[in-house]
Amino acid sequence: MDQDLQEILNRVAELGEMSEAEARRVVKEVYEDGIVSRGEAEALFRVNETLRAADPEWGARFIGAVKDFVLTREAPLGWVTDEESNWLIGQITQGGSRPSEDEIELLLLILRYAEGAPLALSRFTLSALSGVIVDDGRVSAERTEQLRRALYATSGEAGIWVNRHEATALFEINDAVAFAKNDPSWNDLFARAVGNHLMARAHPNPQTEEDALSREAWLKNTSSGEGFLSKIAGTFTDGSWFSKVSYSSQKAEKARQIAREVAMREAETVTADEDAWFMRRLGRDEKVSAAERALVDFLKAEAPGFAHGLAAVA
Repeated sequence: MDQDLQEILNRVAELGEMSEAEARRVVKEVYEDGIVSRGEAEALFRVNETLRAADPEWGARFIGAVKDFVLTREAPLGWVTDEESNWLIGQITQGGSRPSEDEIELLLLILRYAEGAPLALSRFTLSALSGVIVDDGRVSAERTEQLRRALYATSGEAGIWVNRHEATALFEINDAVAFAKNDPSWNDLFARAVGNHLMARAHPNPQTEEDALSREAWLKNTSSGEGFLSKIAGTFTDGSWFSKVSYSSQKAEKARQIAREVAMREAETVTADEDAWFMRRLGRDEKVSAAERALVDFLKAEAPGFAHGLAAVA
């Protein structure tokens, strides 16, 4: 990147302003040559604050240039180090404002294409998405897909199953927008992600069911899911199922007994009293959102024994 262009970027970083001619030049230069230093990358973040609302071409160029810089220009190639993660988060949070749409997309793409990334970066990305959703006051189809990508990223939380932090973040989002006009896709994602967490947490040895319990299988699948857990649906009465989600061995045993009874009458319709009892333990203030209902319906359809066993240890 030549000296004149660097001077332009430095001026933007200092003054926060740029002429149209300078803006066009920056877009052209960045698209053709990329960025090769932290200084240039930091200047582009400041340019982004100026151009993102004015130039429709800028967002894609900014995202591509910074993603390529992080993953292909700094060692180790393809990986995001703790230091790089801290630098990236610092650039995005500079000034105290929420991450922009371009910056959220940048984070999602880095997590998607990185061979590995620190836990802090995936958690920051999920937190950023949570913040904009709460500000929006609802979960749109587009936001749901972004959440799916954040949870699905292979270099994110780096776990096979949805973990407690991620499940808690989803519950917090739902608490904030539970009765808003959310896109139906949110209910499905919430049910699958939280269901995955509950199932893996309760399993006595989830590694034995890695294929059935992997987040990849649960979050990528958006079909109705009939028979989705058929590999393990009939095993909830065995071993130490439910022990990990209960402090009481008596409750865990009761859960296995209930699971056994429900499994024996799987085709029988669940009574209204049982349904209400279970739901009171799921929803806060005895109010059940559409997403929480979707979670219960999903678990009941896939593994009714597990759903009622889980209620017994609540």
